Amino acid sequence: MRPLKSLGQNFLTQPEIATRIVELAEVAACDRVWEIGPGHGILTRALLNTGCLLKAFELDRRLEAPLREEFGNSVDLVFGDILRLDWVKELALECRPIKLVANIPYNITSPLLSLLERHHERFQSATLMLQKEVAERVTARPGTKAYGVMTLRLKRIFDASILLQVGREHFAPVPQVDSAVVSLKPRVDKPLIPDLEKYLALIDLAFAHRRKTLRNNLLSHYDHDRIAGLQDQSGIDLKRRGETLSETEFITLSSCF
Repeated sequence: MRPLKSLGQNFLTQPEIATRIVELAEVAACDRVWEIGPGHGILTRALLNTGCLLKAFELDRRLEAPLREEFGNSVDLVFGDILRLDWVKELALECRPIKLVANIPYNITSPLLSLLERHHERFQSATLMLQKEVAERVTARPGTKAYGVMTLRLKRIFDASILLQVGREHFAPVPQVDSAVVSLKPRVDKPLIPDLEKYLALIDLAFAHRRKTLRNNLLSHYDHDRIAGLQDQSGIDLKRRGETLSETEFITLSSCF
């Protein structure tokens, strides 16, 4: 079967890597697990070896016959677009927290992470194979080029770490980039954000033009006097770029609006 570039299909070819991903995800017997994009089933097999209760979502209907033939009723297979899925309805069918384990197609990474952010309370953990560049953005620290909106949005909910780096040669067809396996686990010390809507709007604005200072990005919405007042009130130098501010500083600044 010819992989479709339009679906972002790059199939993992090494069963040992699939087994290692499942180990790192700490999947155990009777865990409720979701897999997105089972493809030819290499990760699916490793997951089923744990005795978990698995639901797999696949967009490519060409894979339905071979997947059903191999796995039968051992996997709850759902065919359709995970981005168009009614997540509220689907999650209502689950009686326990879910572990998400998946090799994510590159072309749906951002919207999928947004859905995971929105529905994070229903997930015990997420262990995801991502494009290496995206993995670095998810786990970035202040002062680095990778640090940005995605970092901060996920950081307020999850503790994120890179568990494993996977070279492009372990996929077919071979992509142009390397990958990494990222762990997202519910953050224990979630920050207190007085007004989440203002906080999220601020970080979007702060990174609207990465090379601009906070002051210049804010000037698109506020006048000079208001910005001067924000700097005095927050104690934060608005001549800094957004990528230099910590989460705590962004929360402080957002509370001054």
